[in-house]
Amino acid sequence: MSFREKIHWVSFAAMALVFGWYFLSYPWGIIDSAAGVMASVGMLVPAVIIIIVAMSLATAFFALRMPGDVDLKEDERDRTIHFRGTHLAYYPLVVGIWANLFAVFYQISPGVQLNLLLATVVFAELVRIGAQIFFYRRGY
Repeated sequence: MSFREKIHWVSFAAMALVFGWYFLSYPWGIIDSAAGVMASVGMLVPAVIIIIVAMSLATAFFALRMPGDVDLKEDERDRTIHFRGTHLAYYPLVVGIWANLFAVFYQISPGVQLNLLLATVVFAELVRIGAQIFFYRRGY
């Protein structure tokens, strides 16, 4: 498994676990209030910190274990995998943007809009990273 693939695995697991926790433990009963927006902010701060720490530690760990792989230039295969993953993530991102636009026009509460926007970005990122892992495993 290459250095980039290992980083993708850590990124996918960290995002899935952290945002799984976020969406499962969010106080949905207060989402329509100002406290619901503040709950989002209060929960996003530790979520982002956990992801940053997990990615930093994993990158340092893998860099120390495989120092030669860290400086390898991105080849055509890596660029193709990156392009395909980004291409696949575009579709859920566009659908989520449209859902957010309809939420604005139908005057959905700011807490719902914020969580819908966050879910859109998280889902698109999980699709992108998951597709890249799939393509690395396939050997593209």
